[in-house]
Amino acid sequence: MATLVPDVPREQPENFAADLAGMGNFFIDPAGAAKRLFSKWFWIGPVLLYSIVSITAGYVLMPMVRHVLEISPVPPNLSPEQYQRNIEIGMLIQRVLIFCAPITTAALFALSAVILLASSAILSIRTRFLWLFNFVSGCALIQLLAPIASVVILKAKGDVSTMAELRPPLGLDIFLAEGTNKYVMALLGYFSVFEMWWIVMAVLTFSTAFRVSKGKAFAAILPLILLSIIFRLVGAVFQR
Repeated sequence: MATLVPDVPREQPENFAADLAGMGNFFIDPAGAAKRLFSKWFWIGPVLLYSIVSITAGYVLMPMVRHVLEISPVPPNLSPEQYQRNIEIGMLIQRVLIFCAPITTAALFALSAVILLASSAILSIRTRFLWLFNFVSGCALIQLLAPIASVVILKAKGDVSTMAELRPPLGLDIFLAEGTNKYVMALLGYFSVFEMWWIVMAVLTFSTAFRVSKGKAFAAILPLILLSIIFRLVGAVFQR
């Protein structure tokens, strides 16, 4: 059973405009960010911003994805017509998924908050789902910089001809040679400046908000880190 912590801060922003302004705190100000966790509606701003950027990035990259698919060799088990039809179906699915970003974003944040709720209970940290949903939503703004960086890199590069090029290295994988084992690439690719920044700010914000040590805060968010790494490794299975 979670231990009650009587001095958990519950300062509420004065209005929604203050919530929007407070999103910037998650980049550099753990104390300011911690105050936003106890606002009823703070999550709306981050979820909307995350969705807008995701939709925009997906829309910008769609022509590049289509180009790569069209110039790729036709699989031996398909005719050119079948392959072209599969491309059309795939692009339609991608378009639908892009515009479902608000729903998928909210669902992903909610799942992350549930996981944090469970780890907090195990560690006897007093939390609530809404507080953790705000926490996940706010901290995700840092991770949002990664797709922005990817789009900038790909647009600057211009000519993209392989699926691998659609995933520019942003982590330690930048130091690996072409042809390196894809699982090693996926693992080292996790450790980007954005993920390290997210981990540091998440630990400091969690520690400040819930009055726990930084070590305990790191232990609480560790399941999210491990799941992110696992998903990267699973994603590598489907990469050529």
